[in-house]
Amino acid sequence: MTMRRGACPTLLQPMQTGDGLLVRFAPGPGRLTPVRLRAIGQAAEQHGNGLVEITSRGKLQVRGLSAQSAPLLGERIVQLDLGLADGLQAEVGALAGSAADEIADPLPLATTVAQLAADNGLTHALAPKVSVTIDGGGALHLAEIGADIKIEAISGARWRIGIGGNSAKARWLGQGDAAQTARTAIVILGLLANKGAAMRVQHLHGDLLDGLAADLAPTAPLPAFDHPSPVGVFPLRDGSEAYGFALPFGQARGQDLAAFAEAAIDATEIRLAPGGGLLVLGLPEDQAPALRETARRLDFIADPTDTRLSIVACAGAPSCAAALFDAKAVGRDLASSGLLDGSLRVHLAACAKLCAQPAGPKITLIGRKRGCTLAADNATPADALEAFLGERGEAHRTTPRRKKT
Repeated sequence: MTMRRGACPTLLQPMQTGDGLLVRFAPGPGRLTPVRLRAIGQAAEQHGNGLVEITSRGKLQVRGLSAQSAPLLGERIVQLDLGLADGLQAEVGALAGSAADEIADPLPLATTVAQLAADNGLTHALAPKVSVTIDGGGALHLAEIGADIKIEAISGARWRIGIGGNSAKARWLGQGDAAQTARTAIVILGLLANKGAAMRVQHLHGDLLDGLAADLAPTAPLPAFDHPSPVGVFPLRDGSEAYGFALPFGQARGQDLAAFAEAAIDATEIRLAPGGGLLVLGLPEDQAPALRETARRLDFIADPTDTRLSIVACAGAPSCAAALFDAKAVGRDLASSGLLDGSLRVHLAACAKLCAQPAGPKITLIGRKRGCTLAADNATPADALEAFLGERGEAHRTTPRRKKT
């Protein structure tokens, strides 16, 4: 077990943070049931400080663990049989294989890439944060999620592949069928592995990438993507619907998560989504109103117009030892201020590392040693919003627990 700050945390390798040790894990497809989610919430209360998070990539985090309690939590999570994967896995959208509006099902291609990576000895040969996303499209697309390798459906049989960023910033190499795309992805992963365990795609030379592009058909630019929200009702291929909710600022108490799971106990599955999303599948239609009421009572986000969906907050104080203000507290103040109209997002970054930075137009409140600053990215905020952010950042200012590098 490692407790090194800055590591990529896993269930068995926690990371030291400001409020103790943190573990991160991603349940396998179809494995997160209401019963298992309830058990995770209960375990977070028993072994950590009770805080559970859904990350910007749709993974679970449990906070506030100690050297003694982290192994106990890990043992409990393993007992839940969540199908946790070890090493490189291709990430897919929250409703992959199920969404009615999906361009193509990414699950077969994701399975192929994972299997080829294992067959070529690549699963554990890459830097821990090397990532592959395979996006079938639809309302809950992955266009905003950055990755070393991005694969996106163009049609039912064609996929485009790019490297190094989200859909807007990636270098797109070209397009091909599923087999061509998978082979190209494995070649890129092999190049990274051959250059050392710390390599990422930004270290690859242009001539190597030009050679890969020569084997693919050109790909035209796709339309600009929108910001996907996990809150609402999502039609599924089988004619049913998924009911989407979100944790405020991606975080909730374990006991509240357990209560939500109990209210959804007759559902067949719960899926996690970027944006703190909880998608409930297989719930009898007549139980949906009661589940929404439970979500509102727990202060979860159940309304697609909730202003909290426009706010992206880093861990902040006291969770992060480097934080210069309490990002969640600023977020709560902002959500109730009446200053947000949905035209832009606000990023609350409690230090200059800018963790949790979203894509697209935004204004960012940045915690700095000598006061908070504001940065605008393709956005023109009202003067009142700028003044409010600066004032609230200073009101919730704190002293970092450790010196930032």
